Amino acid sequence: MAKIVEDRFGSTEKLMVLVEDITRCHVGSHVRSFLGKWNPGKVTKCAKVVSNIPFNISTDVVKLLLPMGDLFSDVVLLLQDETALRLVELQLRSPEYRPINLFVSFYSDAEYMFKVGRENFFPKPKANIPMDSNNKLKARGNVAQVDAAVVKFKLKQNSEYPQVSSRKGFFSMVKSAFNGKRKMLRKSLQHICSAQEIEDALKTISLPVTARPQELSLEDFVRLYNIISKSCQIFPEPEHLNL
Repeated sequence: MAKIVEDRFGSTEKLMVLVEDITRCHVGSHVRSFLGKWNPGKVTKCAKVVSNIPFNISTDVVKLLLPMGDLFSDVVLLLQDETALRLVELQLRSPEYRPINLFVSFYSDAEYMFKVGRENFFPKPKANIPMDSNNKLKARGNVAQVDAAVVKFKLKQNSEYPQVSSRKGFFSMVKSAFNGKRKMLRKSLQHICSAQEIEDALKTISLPVTARPQELSLEDFVRLYNIISKSCQIFPEPEHLNL
């Protein structure tokens, strides 16, 4: 594919073809360098991402691109239909409600655009492909349909992000909360604060002391974090959180 693009459009200077693993390359650096050629001394946020990505790296790509609101205005991705619905249709108390939903809402406004049936692909894919619960390809197990959908993520600017003292610390707390998804927060966050401190924080934001993670909206988690981070030490996890 890269060679076809180069052969067809190689004569224009407004094209750069990179043959790299997107989950490992420095996307931001490449794009800033390229845009800088056309806006010397000033890189304006005029870039958009439009991509048909392998389904098995969907979550990795979403986590990589959505925090780049300083560079990209929109990210439009072709995702597995099941994944698209799970990312966009955020429903509290749903079994599918998880940290990645909060991540998407934190950094973007996501919109399910339309479904793309498997009959629209060439070559036409097989009827089914094996996928695990995290959307990773595997040799056997649950069978997932390969219908796709287009999702548009309108990226937020830094000033539009929910106000937290540390984004890494915030998502570390969120991940900890969902590690015990069926546990009450006063239990799953006990390694951060005492149960009493968690209960007091929940009362302060008008939530029941028996609240569980799937019952909290993004705004609820932000308010909870801002309270407990003042008195408790939350250790941020590595750059790429397993949301």
